[in-house]
Amino acid sequence: MLKRMVMIILLGGFGIMMLTACNKKSSKEFIEGKAAELSKVYPTEDLQDLFEKFPDGLYIQSDDLYDYKEGEGYSFQSIKLKVDSKTKSITGTILWKKVTIDDKKKKHTEVLYEGEVIYQNGTIQLKDSTANVNIKHPTLLLQKFIINKESLSSLKMELKTYSYETGSADISYFITDSVLNNYMEVDQNTQLKMVIYIRKNTLENKSFSYTVDIRHGQNSHAEIIIGGKVNDVQ
Repeated sequence: MLKRMVMIILLGGFGIMMLTACNKKSSKEFIEGKAAELSKVYPTEDLQDLFEKFPDGLYIQSDDLYDYKEGEGYSFQSIKLKVDSKTKSITGTILWKKVTIDDKKKKHTEVLYEGEVIYQNGTIQLKDSTANVNIKHPTLLLQKFIINKESLSSLKMELKTYSYETGSADISYFITDSVLNNYMEVDQNTQLKMVIYIRKNTLENKSFSYTVDIRHGQNSHAEIIIGGKVNDVQ
């Protein structure tokens, strides 16, 4: 009987500890605090400065959905970069496609260009200099935009969520910012929405993995950053 009571007390205590930990991870203070750790890379004017911060390398993906027209379609451009800290190189690929919607609401995708890119002289450039292709954003938002504790705390939060199933979290804000508005090519007084997604391993301090998603209606710009633990290099 005594043994059973001890087991019940231990299980109850463990349950309370787990509930407390989950409640902490779902709090605005905790989620916003983890989002603010993006200050370690936002901004990084020269992407080569990331070599020292991420000795094991870094993956960056930049996705643009733009020129959206209801019932007609949109353009999509995706750049995937490998930041190789050992070879001190930043190279990757670009995919540009056009999506159209016909009268029967069926989507049709046309690949306009697919090739390789390289980062040099502060911008992302096509390896094939003869290609007649415009890169939507030859510089990343990461190179221009400031994210830190002060900037996030000054914004109007829309909502925050924590998934008990996946262990990931996200937080969204309404924002009007000259850098963002210029980047998204909208009027200076236009209100945008910024969503920051934080993966489980990042919440547990095991990696540095985020998505920063800027939205204006159906148009959007998202940057995915995946790396190991970041070195505290100023």
